[in-house]
Amino acid sequence: MKSMERLFFWLLEGTKGGPTRVFLLSILEKKPMNLNQLAQASDLDYKTVEHHMGLLEKNYLVERTGTGYGSIFFVSEQVLNEKKIAEMIEKVRGENDGRKRKNNGKQKRG
Repeated sequence: MKSMERLFFWLLEGTKGGPTRVFLLSILEKKPMNLNQLAQASDLDYKTVEHHMGLLEKNYLVERTGTGYGSIFFVSEQVLNEKKIAEMIEKVRGENDGRKRKNNGKQKRG
């Protein structure tokens, strides 16, 4: 297994937060957003989104444009060119179209 494949597996399939990261990528693939917009679109807590986006950015799966609160996140070309990841995103998008993601009883902050 190539090192990039291992990284993708670890970030998106091999950890507890993997499904959430794939879900966030599926939202960003449709439309680039800032953290607040992404938290609202995903129905997840802002801090949760911030954590997962930090991991995705650190590992070059998303790219940030701008600085501070209003910075916008995009899915990286590297992800868009990876067929297996594109299939995972498409599957998650199909499962979540038309309904909100459940937040496992956690309340969103402010």
